[in-house]
Amino acid sequence: MPHRQAVVARNLQAGRGDQVSRVARSGTAARVSRPAHRLASLAALLVGAASVASCASVQTHARTREGGDGAGRVPASSGDADTTASGVPQPERAARHRFVGTAMGCRVEITIDDDDADRARDAARAAQLELDRLDGMLSDWKRSSELSALNASRTLRQPASAELREVLQRALEVARATDGRFDPTVAPMVAMWRELRRDRQLPAPAALAIAKRRVGHTKVHLEGSDVVRDRTDIALDFGGIGKGYGAVKALEILREAGCPRALVAVAGDIAAGDAPRGERGWTVTIAAEPSVGPSSAGADGAVPGVHAKADGAADGAADETLVIARQAVSTSGGSMQWVEIAGVRYAHIVDPRTGVGATRLAQVTVVGPLDCAVDALGTGLALCEDDGEIRTVLARFNGYRARVERDGAAVWIP
Repeated sequence: MPHRQAVVARNLQAGRGDQVSRVARSGTAARVSRPAHRLASLAALLVGAASVASCASVQTHARTREGGDGAGRVPASSGDADTTASGVPQPERAARHRFVGTAMGCRVEITIDDDDADRARDAARAAQLELDRLDGMLSDWKRSSELSALNASRTLRQPASAELREVLQRALEVARATDGRFDPTVAPMVAMWRELRRDRQLPAPAALAIAKRRVGHTKVHLEGSDVVRDRTDIALDFGGIGKGYGAVKALEILREAGCPRALVAVAGDIAAGDAPRGERGWTVTIAAEPSVGPSSAGADGAVPGVHAKADGAADGAADETLVIARQAVSTSGGSMQWVEIAGVRYAHIVDPRTGVGATRLAQVTVVGPLDCAVDALGTGLALCEDDGEIRTVLARFNGYRARVERDGAAVWIP
């Protein structure tokens, strides 16, 4: 049996017969803790058939790191209705099924258009288990993960799984195409900035110099089945690409389980399969960047609550809707997370070229093929200084486009 078919079969078997759709391990809803270094301000609305009054939806205004063990709990809903906390579905309205869980430290939503509720439920369980499996490989928060083991290794050459190599290969390609604005070796800078911004401090020059010596996408490469680093203290961080990879792989599991008309949202990273019946595609709403005043930030730079602008707000861009099928969407940047130090506002996203949070950050939504590069590219484009730089980078990616919002004005490139 080919590898992918074996994964589907194993995941389906693991999930079958579980009446409340608990995947891998049970648990209460995960507690939201401090956000990861890369937050997205995408608000996605997954819309069902036009005749359905209340549609399956997901709100992902900010990409956050959640507590707990990351095991997915997928309460199923039937008929395009949300499921209550007790797992009891609301009355049926259409053959649209929505499943909610957690993986990779964030909320996961899977929406499936299928008449067979059992098949949809089993497929969603299989997809959730695949996300949990990938999280066990790619997480830099779990000490037991493959990535954590690689980062802790004191050998320059380390064997790696096919999945980790695939993510790293694509990450390095995006790093080169964005001239290092996206960099999977940024982990030391991210760790340093995460601690310093809590106390509203900038790194000491000596500490920053040490971190910079450990960062650089040219200092790591692949040779066969091995990851080779120039230094043993180089650490990889897949926070800017792992969720996009997971969403695409979960969608592949759904297709191979017999549910090609599906949409997966892992925080702000969305992977859309075939269009729902009777529709051109899945409708996704991009929330305009919220206005953040000088008194809006919390002690750690986090904006308390979610303050999305209304459509057509006079002080900024309006929300915008897309219709997508067999495409991926990811939003990065924005002003939802920042800290002010000595009168300068620093973003949550670290610029690998400076080692601290970016001081001018666009909100960028990237639309492209079903490829984790959509996720990584969003970070790289958000750090571009102007639209000209974005055009130059996008020209290297066939079939990609980006919505760029700065200072309340949004444009599409190309």
